[in-house]
Amino acid sequence: MKKLHYVLLILISNFIVAQNNFEINLSSDSYINDSLMLGAPMTRKGFGDLYTFKMQTNKNVSDFTEKTKIDHSIYYLKIHKKNIVSGSIEYPQPVAFIYMGKKGEASHYTKIFFLEKGKHKIDLPPNINTLELNIDSPTNKEYKALQKSLVQFYIQSTSPHQRDSLISMDKKQEFLGEYIRKNPNSYVALWEIVNDYTLEDYHPAYLKNLNLFSAKFKQNKLYKGVETRLKAEQSTSIGKKIPDIYFDKQNKLTSEDFKKHKLTFIDYWSTTCVPCIKSMPEIVKLYNEYKDQNVNFITITDEQKPNRIETAKNILKKNNANWINFFDTNKDFQKKVNATSYPLHFIIDENGKIIARISNNIDEARTIIKEYLQ
Repeated sequence: MKKLHYVLLILISNFIVAQNNFEINLSSDSYINDSLMLGAPMTRKGFGDLYTFKMQTNKNVSDFTEKTKIDHSIYYLKIHKKNIVSGSIEYPQPVAFIYMGKKGEASHYTKIFFLEKGKHKIDLPPNINTLELNIDSPTNKEYKALQKSLVQFYIQSTSPHQRDSLISMDKKQEFLGEYIRKNPNSYVALWEIVNDYTLEDYHPAYLKNLNLFSAKFKQNKLYKGVETRLKAEQSTSIGKKIPDIYFDKQNKLTSEDFKKHKLTFIDYWSTTCVPCIKSMPEIVKLYNEYKDQNVNFITITDEQKPNRIETAKNILKKNNANWINFFDTNKDFQKKVNATSYPLHFIIDENGKIIARISNNIDEARTIIKEYLQ
């Protein structure tokens, strides 16, 4: 009886995996003996684990993330006359083919299309830059139809290197809300909200529209991941209280720390962020202006590896950053406030209330601090 039970479990497991399998029959004569990449061309920091699919690796297919340690799936494909690549995917995901180009050449990207379960035949022409792929699959048909409906909310760019300009996020989200009411199980609509957040930052309508999906749809991994991140940002918007942050066993930031100062300025940064390092002297200047007016300064560095932590310490020392620095080793800060970009600045009052949440604008921070103290 036990043997039969195990056999049934294996059969069910294999059946579930098979239901999520995909296969791509790829032909591209122009790229024979060259390479292409397949994966999401752009993700928001902290969202990478939502862009995950698995491809069977071999001498022609390699996992690009193993070398780069990026947090979303992307694969390197050596192109031959015939290319059959396969793998598994939990839910439909936006991807693109990417050609990195030879030395001195620009990278080329196809337009976004959806990778989903099933068999797909794709033929790529010599120039794939901004190429729209016509893939005969349910999600891609829906995506193409929705994009056609959304054209009304954009001013089309005349340059292939610039994206179209959004006219009104309010009106677009209102339209998406109606679309979700009619299509409450639409992965395409959910990914459109993720795309808007990635390109245009947070908007309160995102969570309102998320609530319109069906109860069953809300149980999937993608929905839960998006909702958790957006709720974290909503709960740490202006006027809300900042949560207690635990960096490691010895270091934390709680409401008691804010009570000691009229204001606390927090700078969230990374050693890989060029604008963060360039703006460091301006933060030092701001510190020197207000350190004697009971304004506390803190940096939170998004580094976990010893060599990067040492690099961060050297950067802070070089810039005479004489304030408290924490390393977000557990990513507790990043998760609790949904910190998806650098540099990110918070201004907190003595009650732990968020006065400002600013992306890379020291002048705005200076104005807010000045007005608050006056």
